[in-house]
Amino acid sequence: MELGNWRVTEEWGRRYLEAVGDDRPEYFDPDLEAGIAPPLGITAWAVGSMLERLSLPPGAIHSLQELEILGPVHWEQDISATASIDGPKRRGGLEFITASYSVADRSNRVVLKGKSTVLNVDPDAASPGRESSAASQNPPAKIDKPAATPAGLPKVSKIISQDRLHAYSKVSGDRNPIHLDPEFAATTQFGGIVAHGMLTLSFIAQMMVAAFGRSWLETGTMRARFKGAAYLGDEVETCGRVIKEEPSPSGVIVACSVGLRNTRSGQELISANATVRRT
Repeated sequence: MELGNWRVTEEWGRRYLEAVGDDRPEYFDPDLEAGIAPPLGITAWAVGSMLERLSLPPGAIHSLQELEILGPVHWEQDISATASIDGPKRRGGLEFITASYSVADRSNRVVLKGKSTVLNVDPDAASPGRESSAASQNPPAKIDKPAATPAGLPKVSKIISQDRLHAYSKVSGDRNPIHLDPEFAATTQFGGIVAHGMLTLSFIAQMMVAAFGRSWLETGTMRARFKGAAYLGDEVETCGRVIKEEPSPSGVIVACSVGLRNTRSGQELISANATVRRT
């Protein structure tokens, strides 16, 4: 499946970074001839393009996300993306679709690739006002539990607001009404508006940039499971720690256990593993 071509403009990048609340300076490093675009922003574009072509029903939700950064994407660079689809697969009242995607530069060098799994919930199998048990029924993913305390990697805290969700919808192209329409969202298993999964995942990416700088933007990987929803008014915070450092011919591979949780309740919203190559 062809997902199209795109020029990654600095103007788009600034709107994306504002929408996700990311003010890290690494994207506009004056020592670089051209700054580096946020990989989660590129991923959001690819995922949004896939979901649009799949014509999923309103209310489909993100379940798993994998990301591998193979090289930096610079401002004003032209990229293209392709995807392949696996599914749908059904389990009980759930329907899973997994899409693998890759993003290439003008010379057809792959700079980013990954996998997204989304699911549809049978409305007769879920009661409005209660979160679906979909998170516990995801396809198996071997992910370590995040650190129990915010000590370790720098903590990032955000508040989920409707203004943020509208801004993210505009810049990412993800206009799923579960994030925007209170009347529709009230009829879903969540019982109200919830944040985009890729928006909340971007908070973990911000933590990784704060900890590892350009190394994350050029060599990072992540495998994440979405386990709970962030609602309007919720404050969420990242957590993470380094679990292993291993020498390799190209540098030191740093493995981290990371996640996102509700600050007030402590509920785990995202559980993930991430790596970065430090030279």
